[in-house]
Amino acid sequence: MRKLDVLMLKSFVGPLVLTTAVANFILLIQYLLKYFDDFVGKNLGFTVFAELLFYFSLNMLQIALPLGVLLASLMAFGNLGENFELTAIKSSGISLLRVLRPIFLFVFVLSIGAFFFNNYTIPAANLKAYSLLYDIKHTKPALDIKAGSFYNGIPSYSIKAKEKLPDGKTLLDVIIYDHISGRGNKTVILADSCRMYPILDDRYLKLELYRGHYYSEEPDAESNIDRFYRTEYGRMDMVFSLASFDLKRRKEELFQNNRQMKNISELTYDIDSFKIMKLKQKANFIQTTSRYFDFHMKNKGTILRKGMVVKDSVDTIENLNSVEASMFPLNIFKQQKPLSQKRIEKLDSLIKEDEETPNELPQQRVIEDVLITDLDILEAKRYASKLAATNIDTLGWAYLEKILLAKNKYQKPIVSEALNKSRNIKVNLNSAKTRMYQTRKDLSLYTIEMQKKYALALACILMFLIGAPLGAIIKKGGLGVPTILAIFFFIIYYLFTSIGEKQAKEGAMDPYIAAWMSDAILLPFGLFFLRQARIDARIFEVDAYLVWIEKLRRRFARNDNKA
Repeated sequence: MRKLDVLMLKSFVGPLVLTTAVANFILLIQYLLKYFDDFVGKNLGFTVFAELLFYFSLNMLQIALPLGVLLASLMAFGNLGENFELTAIKSSGISLLRVLRPIFLFVFVLSIGAFFFNNYTIPAANLKAYSLLYDIKHTKPALDIKAGSFYNGIPSYSIKAKEKLPDGKTLLDVIIYDHISGRGNKTVILADSCRMYPILDDRYLKLELYRGHYYSEEPDAESNIDRFYRTEYGRMDMVFSLASFDLKRRKEELFQNNRQMKNISELTYDIDSFKIMKLKQKANFIQTTSRYFDFHMKNKGTILRKGMVVKDSVDTIENLNSVEASMFPLNIFKQQKPLSQKRIEKLDSLIKEDEETPNELPQQRVIEDVLITDLDILEAKRYASKLAATNIDTLGWAYLEKILLAKNKYQKPIVSEALNKSRNIKVNLNSAKTRMYQTRKDLSLYTIEMQKKYALALACILMFLIGAPLGAIIKKGGLGVPTILAIFFFIIYYLFTSIGEKQAKEGAMDPYIAAWMSDAILLPFGLFFLRQARIDARIFEVDAYLVWIEKLRRRFARNDNKA
């Protein structure tokens, strides 16, 4: 049995290394093609690109490894089935599960290693890779002065040549604008011809200008008019620093906050922070918005007496809420002491008397040293009855705008205030919605990133459960059929992974479901193929289906004869 285990491992490990390397290379090239335009014409050297390829190859390995396991298991068991070695092993009384056991244990250990690799190595590699990629993208292209157009690659200079000779070094009819002083095109250099070449290990560019003029306008301290200088020369040399074309490596600490540069413990901390941030944002929104809801979210200690609102603790009119202060005639609330129960009862009786004798002339009454007229009570009562039938906070915009046109001296200030508060609520709601959306989006992305470290490691086991039984069923080795099947299942895995991430990012799917959806979809395939391989099912052989169709046809023919 030990020899059998060694045989199975040898038949699997070799194809695994080869297929993983090929898959990693293909994924790496496909990924770097997105940044191809950022690499062209920058003369960064082989070492920079080799470093970038190495870091990104580590990043792609987390995806290439499950694909390599799938393809290697298909090839290994396909070769064993094609050479009838698997048939001989089964005929000796060894079950398929026993044959799969050594490779399964190897893949299980490989999955554990893949988890630690995804958790510790990938974040560090991503930090190196993306920081270097950022530096490359912000590096200037190599010096390339083209005929007929201005070249602004050298800081503070604009250079234009009418013609550029084939040697690539000689320029004709050269114009150079010097912007070092920052005063515009005050300094202009003309030359009939020019030779350019780098010096001092390509750190500087030297221009040899021949037969030209030097024009300059300089400010005059004694006059508001600039002085104009013109100098004719036979040869003039100019040296430009090319330091701006060098690759500048920025600090890697600037990129550490990205989710792809963090391990599980760091991601867990950030996820908890986002959850707390969501709660704080909700609480802040309620706190900042509640002051605009005078009838829903505040308890102002008011007493409702027969449709009229009376304050039970009255401050000065300046301290009253602006909406409530404009509800009633101001002289009712100018008292400086709380309303007593006796006065409340007296006001109720006055309102009742006003209802019985509405046409009498207004009379003045004094209640607790406050002058009250029947007209004040009548207006307060009428407005309070309207208020009881109308919800100020939820009025429609069209109705509010219509009310604003009214001339009622009590109605207009209230509705105007309600409109302003409604607009403030709308602004706060939109800003809170934007902040909540971004927080929820970040929470989903960080959750998916953390769960992917587990899901990609488990994908190695799932790919083996699909590939090994499927290879034993199809009995085809090599790179033909196994490659096609591997690509098919990998597309399924990648497709559902991408769909899950996009849906979770938009809030349409739970991030945990999005991260594990691909594994959950592939698991039934693996269990089904494992069952079919154990019973030697011929699910990929056309003859088996033809026999089944023939049996079905005979059964229908027999039933027809009986009828």
